[in-house]
Amino acid sequence: MIARILLASAALALGTSCGAQNSGGSSGSGLYGTVRVSPGTPTCVAGTQCNRPARRFRLVFSAHGRTVTATTDRNGRYRVRLERGRYLVRPALGGSFPKRGLEPQTVSVPRGRFARRDFTYDTGIR
Repeated sequence: MIARILLASAALALGTSCGAQNSGGSSGSGLYGTVRVSPGTPTCVAGTQCNRPARRFRLVFSAHGRTVTATTDRNGRYRVRLERGRYLVRPALGGSFPKRGLEPQTVSVPRGRFARRDFTYDTGIR
């Protein structure tokens, strides 16, 4: 009888801890997506894309006096953990990307999940 109670208690504890791990692993909030440079070449040719991935592009997210930076990979993809709220977004100064036109310049982060937000960086090439 005591063995059954101990076994049931152990199974209950194991099931509870597994559930907590699963929900904890999927919680959090933030953004993910891509950054594209447009135009990506001095001249655009009909039938070809005129933009390209922004490699190693640094995005700076600011809200309430705090900043968080995310850097894109070689395909222009980023992922950043952010608390729920509204953020101003700008390119980081320096590097091969001068401060120009990043769109959008504000983003909202939902509660408890990651949302897709893509950015376009205007190089000013005309």
